[in-house]
Amino acid sequence: MESKPHRTNSDFQLRYFMAGSCHTPDGAWMLMYGQKIVIESNLNNAEAQRLRREAKIEAARYALDQNIPLFQKKLAQADIVEANADLSIWENNVKAAQDELATLEKLMAELEPQRKFAHLPLLEANEATQRGEWLGELKERAENFLLTQGTIPHDHFHTMRCHPDFEQEIVPHIRAITADVKSGVDALGSRRALLK
Repeated sequence: MESKPHRTNSDFQLRYFMAGSCHTPDGAWMLMYGQKIVIESNLNNAEAQRLRREAKIEAARYALDQNIPLFQKKLAQADIVEANADLSIWENNVKAAQDELATLEKLMAELEPQRKFAHLPLLEANEATQRGEWLGELKERAENFLLTQGTIPHDHFHTMRCHPDFEQEIVPHIRAITADVKSGVDALGSRRALLK
């Protein structure tokens, strides 16, 4: 069962399924960074929501103090009730986003010392990590296809052939996995964890 009320991703998902699905520390760091900027934006928008809710309540209370018809006073009271209706949900969303942001920052700090391209500006570092991330992704696809289907689909094999390290890295990897499968060696192995 997956449960993550008020969150985009649980700590478990962030560590094992997101960062853990990456093939390089730089790739994992960039993925966490991408999640981080979304959460920061959400928190900024939550602050704007808070201010709008408070202003709506203040305007309604001001209206209640005025000499206005009863129906307008009822509308002002309804505005107050409406503004506070989902307050506990909003508060939990903000707390969860703050917690998620803290987890993202922690994971990024764990990955930072392992990064190969940390010396580069952010956008350049992201571009520099693509070759290694794709190499790891294509090797993993080869493993998964060979271990589950016994063959690599032509479209995935085409993508592998487009990678500049196809001959030097991917072909030997495919051959090794194929040999392990044929000899009955346990070829599953475990992914090297970027984060413990």
